[in-house]
Amino acid sequence: MMYENRICQKLHDEHMATLALLERLERFAAGNAPPAPSDPAARTLLIDLAVAFENEIRRHFAFEEAHLFGYFAETGDAEMAQHLTAEHVQIRSLGERVVAMARAAATGGFAPLAWDEFRRVARQFADQLAAHAHKEEGVLIPLLQDSMDGDTEERLFTAYVLNEERF
Repeated sequence: MMYENRICQKLHDEHMATLALLERLERFAAGNAPPAPSDPAARTLLIDLAVAFENEIRRHFAFEEAHLFGYFAETGDAEMAQHLTAEHVQIRSLGERVVAMARAAATGGFAPLAWDEFRRVARQFADQLAAHAHKEEGVLIPLLQDSMDGDTEERLFTAYVLNEERF
């Protein structure tokens, strides 16, 4: 999908990248036995997951909370902003757990009990983050596309893409 509003397009692109990573995670976590510690594909996924969460997903959430949710609150959609912020809190908490387990397993593999815990938490994380991304695709992005003026778009897009502000 292509959006005229560059903030919408950027968020959409990030949602699609996140959903693709979550699909990989779900396939990975579907296995009954832990992958071998020497499995390069498993190690790559675990590192990709950690890097995406620590860099892209956290930054994405922080930008939304610092700029977009405030924008919605100002335009009368404070309830939606509060709801999405609450989801961010839950997703961050699960993400921190998944990333800690992923980083440990990327270097030493999974013990059987650690694998079971990882699979459980990873599936919960993937479910919540996927649902959140779909919700933003269906509600947040269309509202932004319809309501954001050009000057606001330019300011926010520049701040986000050029990282003028630390989130």
